[in-house]
Amino acid sequence: MAEIFVVGSASGFPSPGRGHSSLLLSLSGQSILIDAGEPCSRSLTEAGIPFEAIDAVLLTHGHADHTGGLPMLIQSLWLSRRARPLTLFLPEELSEPLQRWLDAIYLGPNFVPFALDFVAWEREQFFETCGLRINPQKTTHLESLSQKFGNGRFKSYSLRVEHSDFRIVFSGDLGKPTDLGVQLDQPVDLLVSELAHFPPIELFQFLQKRKVGKLLLTHLEPELRGSEELILQEARTALPETAVLIANDGLTVRVV
Repeated sequence: MAEIFVVGSASGFPSPGRGHSSLLLSLSGQSILIDAGEPCSRSLTEAGIPFEAIDAVLLTHGHADHTGGLPMLIQSLWLSRRARPLTLFLPEELSEPLQRWLDAIYLGPNFVPFALDFVAWEREQFFETCGLRINPQKTTHLESLSQKFGNGRFKSYSLRVEHSDFRIVFSGDLGKPTDLGVQLDQPVDLLVSELAHFPPIELFQFLQKRKVGKLLLTHLEPELRGSEELILQEARTALPETAVLIANDGLTVRVV
């Protein structure tokens, strides 16, 4: 059985009672952390999830609300006496700066007793880990930064995670719902989508021509808080064949 545990569901601005973007996918005794917004380590501890259970970390992009909890996670793994390597999949632009950051705060390769393997999304078309096939696709979330600063930086990715029993898409942060076009060209059992960068109806209208079994909405912009029931009604009207939920920290969702 595969499950998603919502470690953090806030958007980029701090929200009382919510951690920043982080999800844990668990199946067959293995777990993968998707993004590491702070305070993911504390949230995992409060949920009784051992740090040793994490087999890999997937980072969709470099914004602080998706990466800010990573150093504390590494420290937590160290203090938990982890010995086996940890693989971090991430945009190539983050690899060297994150390693320098970890080294500066005494968590780099010379300090922790386990190997940190940084694997860039740009390296391959798809990746295999923990019995899963992971397909990253660039989104337009950071397009304005790319246009302003250039230099080949500012990559943001959605992730399609495939198993023999299920298919999940994690939106990461999007510029627009159509960024998910390629990822949703086949039916998916679960779509985890953010709702901070476009009106909800734009996502629901886009999904009307796609086959999505479950839709988990997360990363809601602050202005949408308090309107969850209206969002659910709108989603269920537009997508009557899709089970729709809104993420809260600590929520567990079965994939199928």
